[in-house]
Amino acid sequence: MKKWMTALMVAVMTAFFANTAYAAGWVLNQTGWWFATKDDGSAWLSDGWYWLDGNEDGIAECYYFDAEGYMLANTLTPDGYTVDADGAWTEMGQKQARPASEVPSYIEEEPQEEEPAGRVVDPTKPMVALTFDDGPYAKVGNQIMDCLAKYDAKVTFFVVGDRCASYQTEMKRMADEGHEIATHTYEHKYLDKLDAAQIREQIDKGVEAIVKYSGVTPALVRLPGGRKNDTVLANVAYPMIQWNIDTRDWETKNTEKTVRAVLDNVKDGDIVLMHELYASTGDAVEQIVPELIARGYQLVTVSEMAQARGVQLQAGQLYYSFRP
Repeated sequence: MKKWMTALMVAVMTAFFANTAYAAGWVLNQTGWWFATKDDGSAWLSDGWYWLDGNEDGIAECYYFDAEGYMLANTLTPDGYTVDADGAWTEMGQKQARPASEVPSYIEEEPQEEEPAGRVVDPTKPMVALTFDDGPYAKVGNQIMDCLAKYDAKVTFFVVGDRCASYQTEMKRMADEGHEIATHTYEHKYLDKLDAAQIREQIDKGVEAIVKYSGVTPALVRLPGGRKNDTVLANVAYPMIQWNIDTRDWETKNTEKTVRAVLDNVKDGDIVLMHELYASTGDAVEQIVPELIARGYQLVTVSEMAQARGVQLQAGQLYYSFRP
């Protein structure tokens, strides 16, 4: 027997009797040689001829394996051909061989564990959802997204439907860069002042505008002013996202006050309310985002945070934060 087969026999027998795991390739047990096609030895070649580069020299010989998977050697095969003591097909004393590059590999590759597709949020690390109402408004929205892009940060934009047509490029950018787009109704009407049909119309038309101008189907609603009553709760067929940090940026229009409203109060799981309409808010974001990152927060969308916290958002329900 070839030296390589003798060495392999010793190595394989040692592994076999030590009850260690198989490796795909030639294996010897008490009955004979066989060829495992899986690392765990659960599959093998059987019942026919197979070209194999037995000694890994770039030349393949042809071997015959019986119905149980054992290599025949120094005998005639069922179809009448001769195999020598090493199990290789011979004619007139000459091994039949061919370049190994011309024969298939019979070893089944183990599936590689795929890297998670897209963005990954670590549920064990602190996170904050920054949210922006009343847009789109490209002048401020693009400033916000320029800053977010530097830190792979994502936010949720609650947009007003009747503004979307005027800012189609910005809407497309929100979607393309992975920010969450949700509806803030169609005309920003206070829903607690409307009847059931009017409430549904405001929500439905707001959703339709987002789909039309961004290609995204929104999954969340923010009530204008956060205002609600029983009729609102009964007729908004989406999860309703409130907030637990109100920057009141619409009132102060002051960058430093907006920054302090966030940084002096923020905790893991907070939903922060800001508005896309004000230059002071855009300037505040340029300070808030890097500081939150420096403090170890992940900046995530509302839906990402809910998922990370194991919360299944329910239609008709109000959510203020996802603090642990």
